[in-house]
Amino acid sequence: MFRSTVQFRRCTVARGVRFRASSSSPSAPPPSAPPSTQKSRSADEAALDFLASRGRSLGFDLTLSERKLILSSASKDGKLTPKKWEELVTPRGRRAAERMTISEYLTKSHDAHVGQAMLLNTARLGIGFFAMTGAHTAGSCGMHVLGSTLVGCISALGGGTFNHVVTGAARPASWAVNPGMLGVTVSASLVGFYVWPIAEEEMRRCGFLEADGGGRVWGKLSAPALRYGIESVALSALAVVGAQQGIVRGLHPVVSTCLGVTVALGGVVRDLMCKRDLALGAAAGCQSYGIASFSGAAAYVALRQLHVWNCQGSTTKLVAGGIPIGLRIALGFGTVFGVRTWAWYRKENGGIFLSMEENKRENLKWL
Repeated sequence: MFRSTVQFRRCTVARGVRFRASSSSPSAPPPSAPPSTQKSRSADEAALDFLASRGRSLGFDLTLSERKLILSSASKDGKLTPKKWEELVTPRGRRAAERMTISEYLTKSHDAHVGQAMLLNTARLGIGFFAMTGAHTAGSCGMHVLGSTLVGCISALGGGTFNHVVTGAARPASWAVNPGMLGVTVSASLVGFYVWPIAEEEMRRCGFLEADGGGRVWGKLSAPALRYGIESVALSALAVVGAQQGIVRGLHPVVSTCLGVTVALGGVVRDLMCKRDLALGAAAGCQSYGIASFSGAAAYVALRQLHVWNCQGSTTKLVAGGIPIGLRIALGFGTVFGVRTWAWYRKENGGIFLSMEENKRENLKWL
């Protein structure tokens, strides 16, 4: 009995010693992550750091969520090395370079024709004339020379600059690359502000212009009629040039036609700044910028599409050699001028289109 009690105490003491020893020993480290997980995590961090450095070099400060979005979209396995980044970017750059190269050759093919040279020279003269009329209109509204010059430059260059931005051209606008064009528009604006009023007065005194400046005049010109005629020539050239901007950049024919309308946006801004009726498509009077430029641009683009369809294959389908670019330019130009002339002679009858109220009355009568 005594021996068994001693053995029981020895077992209890031994268990207690083992328990204290185990409790006093330091805790075991947690199980380490598998090597594959650690390797994947380091690859993700390297890819995110790479995107951050590339973004900073290009002027972008990317957040972690933005970099993760790029990483998930650009790489299926979550790994993005410089080589993979080049493989991702190169096709985009090549496509843009190919489009630019074809656009340059299209422009060269247009410039090789005499009709295109005449069109561009007429458009340049039109830009100068729009600058003169813009400055003259602003001066007539009471603006001083600086305000009139600003309005003249916006009238001349605003539409082309808008088209340049909309089409995503890689180069700056022409007047930004060639400051000489800006100098011409400023000079033309000063002529419109200082010289034009004196010239009009002298022409009236000599009997070449009507003193009242009326509308249609037989035998003598009126100042508005003279201005309207020169403006129509300038608008005819610019509408075709605007349509060509879309064609040489590979845009849809409808978009190219619309660019022939937005090229007249400078005149619309001029009217807004001078608090005049908008000249893009007013229902009354002869403010037919939008109608005329759309008609001419649509005619030119339609003839261009017919020419492409005719000459797509190895042999022509309809006309041998296709439709000459000179004829396309002449028909587009003539369409704009014809619509402007029709609008001028329709001025006394309310213009080309009816207003909303006039349409409502006519529809009620019909109903």
